[in-house]
Amino acid sequence: MSVHRRIQGTWIRVDSNGQDDAAAHAGDEPEDVEALAHESAAAMQIRRAFLYCSLLGFSLYALLGLDDADNKDFVVTLAPGQYVHMLRTTAQLSLTGLDQEIGHDAGFIESVEAGEIDLVEYPVQLALDIARSTRSPACRLLKVLEQAAKRS
Repeated sequence: MSVHRRIQGTWIRVDSNGQDDAAAHAGDEPEDVEALAHESAAAMQIRRAFLYCSLLGFSLYALLGLDDADNKDFVVTLAPGQYVHMLRTTAQLSLTGLDQEIGHDAGFIESVEAGEIDLVEYPVQLALDIARSTRSPACRLLKVLEQAAKRS
């Protein structure tokens, strides 16, 4: 069963503070969770996104619409910082070049590569942006981060 089929027809009413506010919006049309699934997952912290999806019994890769067939033979051997370094150098991007591509201040990627910043504490969208900027499969970077989240 697809991820979207599992959540199809689920309705939410949430106020700006993230609280269920159904009584105040009794006459309003509710929002379809399925329509917000990708955006919600992309905004969620990587560690929490994997946990959330595992609790609900579906794949983050499927929720994001990623083909994780590439992951079947992919063995994680590098730490996230080392993997980002490999992606960046393969794409022939400088540290500041990748910082600019993903919209972060200078020194961010350098700190990631040095292991000073733990990417699993950042939104999924950051991993997607790094993969896009380095022209690499997002599912592989996410697998590296998934393994890191399990280890920590």
